[in-house]
Amino acid sequence: MIANLHRRTPALAVSDARGLPVRQVAYLRAVADDTATALVTRQYHDHAGRLVEQWDPRLSVPSLTSVHSLAGALLKSASVDAGWRFNLPGLAGEPLQRWDARHAHWRTTFDGQLRVVTLAENDEVIDRFTYADASADAGHNQRGQLLEQKESSGSLRTDSFALTGQPLKETRTFTDGQAFTSQRRFSPLGVVLEQTDAGGHRQQSRYGLAGQLRQTHLQINSKSHSHPVLLDAQYNAADQIIEQLAGNQVRSQWTYDPADGRLHTQSSRKDSGAVLQDFEYFYDPVGNITRIEDHAFQPRYFANQLIDGHRDFTYDSLYRLTSATGYDDAPPSDIPGLPQPANNRLNFTQTYRYDRGGNLTELCHVRAGNNYTRQMRIDPNSNRGVLWTEGEEPDFDKLFDRHGNQQAIHVGKPLKWNARDELHQVILLARENHNSDAERYEYSQGMRVFKRHDYLAANVEHFHQVRYLPGLEIRTRDNGEELHVISVGNARYLYWLAKKPKGIDADQLRYSLEDHLGSCVMELDQQAQLISQEGYYPFGETAWMAAHSALEVSYRFIRYSGKEMDVSGLYYYGARSYAPWLQRWISTDAEQADGLNLYAFVGNNPIGFIDPDGNTRAESVIMLYSAFASAVEGHSEEVLGQLHNIINQNVALNMAVNLGGEIVRGIVGYEGGSLGGAQFDTMIPTLEVAPNVLKPSSLVGGNIGGDVAGAIVEPVANSIGLQVGPLIPQTSQMSVSAIDQSLGIEAPVKEINSWKDFKSEVLHPTLNSLFSQHF
Repeated sequence: MIANLHRRTPALAVSDARGLPVRQVAYLRAVADDTATALVTRQYHDHAGRLVEQWDPRLSVPSLTSVHSLAGALLKSASVDAGWRFNLPGLAGEPLQRWDARHAHWRTTFDGQLRVVTLAENDEVIDRFTYADASADAGHNQRGQLLEQKESSGSLRTDSFALTGQPLKETRTFTDGQAFTSQRRFSPLGVVLEQTDAGGHRQQSRYGLAGQLRQTHLQINSKSHSHPVLLDAQYNAADQIIEQLAGNQVRSQWTYDPADGRLHTQSSRKDSGAVLQDFEYFYDPVGNITRIEDHAFQPRYFANQLIDGHRDFTYDSLYRLTSATGYDDAPPSDIPGLPQPANNRLNFTQTYRYDRGGNLTELCHVRAGNNYTRQMRIDPNSNRGVLWTEGEEPDFDKLFDRHGNQQAIHVGKPLKWNARDELHQVILLARENHNSDAERYEYSQGMRVFKRHDYLAANVEHFHQVRYLPGLEIRTRDNGEELHVISVGNARYLYWLAKKPKGIDADQLRYSLEDHLGSCVMELDQQAQLISQEGYYPFGETAWMAAHSALEVSYRFIRYSGKEMDVSGLYYYGARSYAPWLQRWISTDAEQADGLNLYAFVGNNPIGFIDPDGNTRAESVIMLYSAFASAVEGHSEEVLGQLHNIINQNVALNMAVNLGGEIVRGIVGYEGGSLGGAQFDTMIPTLEVAPNVLKPSSLVGGNIGGDVAGAIVEPVANSIGLQVGPLIPQTSQMSVSAIDQSLGIEAPVKEINSWKDFKSEVLHPTLNSLFSQHF
């Protein structure tokens, strides 16, 4: 009998004679008494050491194949999940043309400074870019800047820039000709001090000496006074928030384990002392959450059960969730998101099974009066999968297109995609003799800017549309209703300009209380009175909900993981959409955040990880030291431009440019900053363009060094056989798995259990190696 699930389950890495990784072996055990199963991931490199094939433990063909030019540039990639793409670069490495498996031909034209001028799809220009020349208005810092981008969703024009290059005033024009202007004001360090949205509503933010947000106020257009949204915020020495006082006098507090910085308790109370929220978190030695105790929940007995509000979680040896307990309401209605009767709330247990490729294949739900099992059928030749009923064999060639985009969310509810693999339309109810009920979407710069839901009720056509603008959503209906939803942190102000519905208060300031994943579990009004409350299953479905009325819930837009649920039940994350009832994405991941499986959701560990934007897996609690987190973001574009001035066209240094472009957006690490500053000081005098570098050089080097530490630590650690545990989560927007792919790294081996171990084993050797390169 094996008492420990993880006993004798090491992670092995095998390298060839050139030192290139060719095998990673992970040992899987889900039950302590079972024999561990070896899962082998393979890589194949060509004679030049380039990674050309990657094999997962499940498939008999390569999951990803790459073809490179003689100079090392990627020419073709072929994925069993995402199809193939072919790129034709120019002499400077710029992407001139590309083709894909959906028969799209993309052609990009550049000006003499290698700036994108037009982007054409199948010989039709769909994007145009206009830049300011030397005669442009210097008073608004326009010279050399991108002034306007025209695309299928309309246009975006920037009329004024800060000295750091950030947009001060921008106007978005939609295809119907309506234009909306937003303005911002920044501090010298690039932090947003004031924002006036397209509705004329003004947000003001105040920061402490360390660059941390302390207060926010919101003044609604045509109102003479401002509303305090955030009255105060306190942080500890590790830059983790420990206390927050909201404008409705609700005080939230967080405590952390001093040994490892993990979140220990999270609570919220009214000024009267009434407890609204009180979570306590328990972890295994690796950092997986094993139990969440809800001390604010009132235990009750019902149907011979004790419902105490606590939740327990177990994991396999690969840290994938295998079981979860909690409580839920009666089976939900067919309408997603509406409250259910709370008089049948009972305990449940969910168990999960996965295949060798990391696909969730079975979910078993056990609850008195509501037991069910969902099975997924996975394509034998890829990771594409659909819900499966015995006797109905899926045709994956019809259920997915050539890029792996799912073609329907349910039978009779098809999905339509644009050429950029963005979800364009969901058919909710198809009609032959009338317009179908549908919701369609428009995008700009990879983000959704417009949504419209058309439906038929009582033989009358209706619509509800949303325009997404900086800090503002403009929601309109066919009956003349116009609602401005102003987002200020975790608060949202509902301001009706016309046709406010009956039965709901006007000018509402709603506050969200969130769990460790950022999910909205409670919504309060300005007097701290409960509007709605919601609990979730581990993979994001609604387990229970309580609210005063369905009308109030219909104006609650932020749900699981802090994301908006569409009328289809899909959650929009930014890069793609997530189907919580499938426990997976409906399209592939361009950044490969979960390795070779492009559909898996946060590594099948939804309790400990989140995906902020649809193509990144990050820990739910940030624990890195980040004293400059609020200030460094404003410097990102400026430092990136200076890096382009500093670095020549050597191949290795071009990689540094690309890396720098992402890491300067990350969080500055203390050790990386100090070492980077010293190295940068010695490096600058050897460069001919040194006078153009931002002074003092130590500040730039410190920022860059710290960000390098945060962005490259995981793949470097893995390459030398170390596992970066919860102490060092991913905080950069750059996908660590993308770096892993290029290095051929899959499985970690050894743990780092302290900051001292991390510095000595990974951080200092990596920074010394990086900054010692010959320029």
